[in-house]
Amino acid sequence: EMDGPRLARVKGWQGTAETWHTVEAALFADCSGDSVLAPLTGAAFRSGREAAAEFGEDIEPETADPLTMGMSCLLQVREYPTPQPYTPPAWANHYTPDDVPLHHPGRGHHVPGGNFWYIELGGEADSIHDTERLRDELLKVAFGVWDHIKNQADHGAANWALDWVGFLPGKRESRRYVGDHIMTQNDVRAGGRFPDVIAYGGWSMDDHHPAGILHPGAPTIFHPAPSPYGIPYRCLYARNLENLFCAGRNISVTHAALSSTRV
Repeated sequence: EMDGPRLARVKGWQGTAETWHTVEAALFADCSGDSVLAPLTGAAFRSGREAAAEFGEDIEPETADPLTMGMSCLLQVREYPTPQPYTPPAWANHYTPDDVPLHHPGRGHHVPGGNFWYIELGGEADSIHDTERLRDELLKVAFGVWDHIKNQADHGAANWALDWVGFLPGKRESRRYVGDHIMTQNDVRAGGRFPDVIAYGGWSMDDHHPAGILHPGAPTIFHPAPSPYGIPYRCLYARNLENLFCAGRNISVTHAALSSTRV
């Protein structure tokens, strides 16, 4: 509920207790990642990739589009002293030794030492409203990748077994609030030398391909960024509301800058 340009109260459903709660406050902070309060309050937000010319960013595409980085389903595996056979569920994807996406050097899958962040989909879909459907597809990929590792050639995984599978996809990008400053790729590269620095980043601009594991080429491009670089206070609130702040991957940044600030 709004009081002019101020957010006065929020009513929410608490799922486990099955109760409604109304929260009234002088200040609100949306740290949901998906900026859940933005469409409810009229707060300005962006999603997708900006056109390169809008902010002079060479990472961005020539034409703006709704594509995002995808979401990942992570695996955790455990080593045992004896061989651990694995039979995948019948609905899992099947990856042969000739499947191109899985054999790009950027998708290493030898055990130990592997990291399954590239089990990724969703950048070409709606990264909020399609999450449940994408979760199902990601599970097919995840169990199929493990089947490939266990049963296709030697990946050093004979004594390894699945220990945990993420049933809640790890999301990289959706809605981003628009603050009094929109941090760009160029701000990151310049070291974020703002007078109102309130936080720091340091990860490279790690821009995942929207198609995720369906993309036959490199799953991500690591564009260089200084470490650390400053993030200004003006990126941590909605510019058209007086009392709505944000923190996390939904702050006021372009897609290109987000590829670093999200980490």
